[in-house]
Amino acid sequence: MTENNKINHDLLGKKLSREMNVLELCSQVRHSARQIKRLGIKKYNWWNESLHGVARAGIATVFPQAIAMASTFDENIVFKVASIISNEARAKYNYSQSIKDYGIYKGLTMWSPNINIFRDPRWGRGQETYGEDPYLTSRFGVAFIKGLQGDDEKYIKTSACAKHFVVHSGPEAERHSFNSIASKKDMFETYLPAFKAAVIEGKVSGVMGAYNRTNGEACCASPTLMKKLLRDTWNFDGYYVSDCAALLDIVFKHKIEKNPFKAAALAMNSGCDLECGVLYNLLPFAKMFGYVSKETLRESVARLVSIRSQLGMFDENCKYNKIELNENATEENENFAIEVARKSVVLLENDGILPLTPNKQSILLTGYNAENEIAYLGNYYGEPSSYIKVLDAIKEENKNTIYSQGTHLFDSRKNADKNDAIEKAKVSDVIIVCTGLDSSIEGEEAGGMLAGGGGSLGKQGDRISLELPKVQQDFLEDLISLNKKIIILNFSGGCIDFRKYKDRVNAILQCWYPGAKAGKAIADILFGKTSPSGKLPITFYNSIVDLPPFEDYNMVGRTYRYYKGEVQYPFGYGLTYTDFDLVNSSFNSNSNTITLTIKNTGNQTCDEVLQLYVSYPQTDYPMPIKSLIKTRRMEILANKEVEVKFTIDEKDLYSFDNDGNEVFLNGTYKFNLFDGQNINIDCCEIVNNNSTKIIEKCCL
Repeated sequence: MTENNKINHDLLGKKLSREMNVLELCSQVRHSARQIKRLGIKKYNWWNESLHGVARAGIATVFPQAIAMASTFDENIVFKVASIISNEARAKYNYSQSIKDYGIYKGLTMWSPNINIFRDPRWGRGQETYGEDPYLTSRFGVAFIKGLQGDDEKYIKTSACAKHFVVHSGPEAERHSFNSIASKKDMFETYLPAFKAAVIEGKVSGVMGAYNRTNGEACCASPTLMKKLLRDTWNFDGYYVSDCAALLDIVFKHKIEKNPFKAAALAMNSGCDLECGVLYNLLPFAKMFGYVSKETLRESVARLVSIRSQLGMFDENCKYNKIELNENATEENENFAIEVARKSVVLLENDGILPLTPNKQSILLTGYNAENEIAYLGNYYGEPSSYIKVLDAIKEENKNTIYSQGTHLFDSRKNADKNDAIEKAKVSDVIIVCTGLDSSIEGEEAGGMLAGGGGSLGKQGDRISLELPKVQQDFLEDLISLNKKIIILNFSGGCIDFRKYKDRVNAILQCWYPGAKAGKAIADILFGKTSPSGKLPITFYNSIVDLPPFEDYNMVGRTYRYYKGEVQYPFGYGLTYTDFDLVNSSFNSNSNTITLTIKNTGNQTCDEVLQLYVSYPQTDYPMPIKSLIKTRRMEILANKEVEVKFTIDEKDLYSFDNDGNEVFLNGTYKFNLFDGQNINIDCCEIVNNNSTKIIEKCCL
């Protein structure tokens, strides 16, 4: 959208807001906004979701969950996914408008993406994120936002909303009352970069506040976060919305303000333009009591009306109005979802058993998640037009394939006919067992509430262990005792402890929550039609015992950037069916360009994923061991070479000191090239001989 068109939308917002009385203004600041017929403003529900497909509004393409998309390490893929989602959202919106359906999940304001940092593997909602790295999260967040909002000069296609601002990543059971304490260094180094990129680079039109407090202020009533940081420092000109019912927490959980009228005014005065919830019903009384001004209400409503204008809601000739329902969940869209799944599966272990040869073995497929629909969907999902699960997909490749459930997901009291599975395993050449979790026990306020515990499960969607549920552990041990070939397909949104299995089974694939038709993608990998190429966007730790307390938001001791212990699988790791060699590496110090020649030395075409990391000069305060600064995904044909160039900008070297200042340190910067498999080398150095310089002084 051009700047002039943006100004015109803002002017319309200001004009219409000035023509509203107090009751009309207050009617627009809740997610279910009322009609103002005399001003040509229709009823509108702001709440919609599109984490990995249009959610909760009927049939839609269900892409792999966000954490799976992150394992592609390719922002172009994420951009295309979001572009498809925005098209399907428009198709649904246009149809809903035609039948005068103004209900929830039918709008164009998509409360996605989730760009929180997956800082701790116990967090059940980590599956919604792009992993543990601020750089990768920033790149994917911007790509997703741009895909949703489009590149039209006059209108945005759909409105993206970056969430949850800020320092929000568990524990779920305490999120309504918890105060996240984060240092200025951790704030600007880890928790804020993706939001800054979303606002400044992505031009995101919405930001959602978190439930928790951050450094003492409720995130949905924080003048520090909303005014000082978002608006004054980053020049954010979109709308700020509370997480759903978060404003009630100000009164009943955080107990910041006992008077609900004052609490509503506190949120509005702090900059929360829109409430998902009910507390803003009290704003007319808050205005009457003098707690909030009409001008403050007008400022928020002007921003909200501007967003609706940017979406073309006041123009019958908006080009996006022509998108019809037949463009929803098309064959092309769903085939692309399968392609994303192919690129997202991470091969953790392979002793050579993979790829399998079609129709050359008898296979038992077992495990609860093989046929468990929500293990394909994750959370925040739409209704699939159909499924392709692994059983049907494997049968297409290997006719002599049978299935037996063998185990429940977590409950030993549920009959899963383990004996039947064991007997069938005895007469099968290969056992493919589907392990893991699903969003009923790992997700947003799920777990104990919905599933009733289950051994390794924690409270309300979080985990207390990285191990599989006990019934699955027992089942795996029974299968391993048969001395058969075993392949594990694991479905989960986070890391699982595979230490006691990885040397006793033949292969392990991390499938995440891969999408409704991902059985096809998984079978293609199993039988060698494509090589696995996904890389871990999170660290697979050995145990939560190795980590600081879940409630501690200090980054020291967490993620690949600060964790110094042994791990199962490092960030960025992932095997393929081929080998890549670094044939040549050179560094031009004049242009700060690294030139690499990479060769696929195997006999299978495969995507290579290069990752460039920087290590910093020594300081007298904690610094990351290394930080990701560049990635490149490319297809390399079998026995072919490609040349790759990385140009290092000075800003790639900036870091943060203890006071939250962005600095350019004096000293030597070292660069490491990693591809998650064969290549792991220190490739060059850059020396800054000048004194340490503050690039940007901390604004907090």
